[in-house]
Amino acid sequence: MFSKKSLLTLSLVASLAALTSGQTKFVKKSPIKIGYSVFDMQQPYWQAYTKGVQDACKAAGYEFILSDQKSNQQAEVSGSIDLINQGISALINSPIEPAALPAVIDKAHQGNIPVIIGDVGVAGKYDAFVVSNNEEGGKLAAQYMIEHLKDKSGTKEVLVIELHPGAAVGGPRTKGFVDEIKQHSDYKIVASLNGNDTVQGGYQATQNTLSANPNLAGIYATNDPEAEGAVQALKAAGKNGVKDVFLVGFNGDPPALELIKKGEMAATIRQDPYGQGQKCVELATKFMNNETVEYSDPATKSVFFPVKVIDKENVDQFIQK
Repeated sequence: MFSKKSLLTLSLVASLAALTSGQTKFVKKSPIKIGYSVFDMQQPYWQAYTKGVQDACKAAGYEFILSDQKSNQQAEVSGSIDLINQGISALINSPIEPAALPAVIDKAHQGNIPVIIGDVGVAGKYDAFVVSNNEEGGKLAAQYMIEHLKDKSGTKEVLVIELHPGAAVGGPRTKGFVDEIKQHSDYKIVASLNGNDTVQGGYQATQNTLSANPNLAGIYATNDPEAEGAVQALKAAGKNGVKDVFLVGFNGDPPALELIKKGEMAATIRQDPYGQGQKCVELATKFMNNETVEYSDPATKSVFFPVKVIDKENVDQFIQK
């Protein structure tokens, strides 16, 4: 049997070993609270993500606390710190500005709180990054467009509407598409413009490109709000997003699904924000219990979520969801 003094010494040695190895020992508080700092609750994607986190918390018997960044970096930081100060046992963050994460993560780790980054991008010593396989999604978008325009003769001019500069998921989404398109000599990307993640940005990018390229054959929008804007610009020009200019978006947002159903947009690459939100809580539970977490990419501590094409053939099943 160990004496109390011996047990204390062993505990201190174990704690020191954890510190020197760079590992953080996490602590479940009572009651268990999960804090979620979300990018912007006005966007359908983040509404679904939040619902996934909230439902998973409810199923596990955890309290759920939400902080809405409202696309504001200051709110990202102050809101996350407020969640930490409320005694949460785990922090989930979908950051408007990943570069602002390190200070928040350090603060959380000081309180033995794990930090799971839900989508967007990462920085600092986070514990897990849950994200769609964005490069694969871009590749799928290109393959889908190529297949459906194979009978169109001549050089097919394409517009790429990018996310705002610095968006971590934007690079892979664009790269996957562009790399695939470049393998086909009858395709030409005539413009790659920043749509700033918004309907207005997508509208402006499409309108500007149509003015210079009236024979535009395809548009790839790296999120669905931009695709919605593209639909509006095409309509204003008397064009359709399927028959005249083949439009593919990215996200699987409800408004985009409705546009696909109405035949005003060809397809979107569906992410699963609800499932990702649930996965974040699953990982938070493992961290709180100091259990081993399996990563898709251990080097970046990433857990990848699959993506798929939604078009008129399968859109009804996702609208019902």
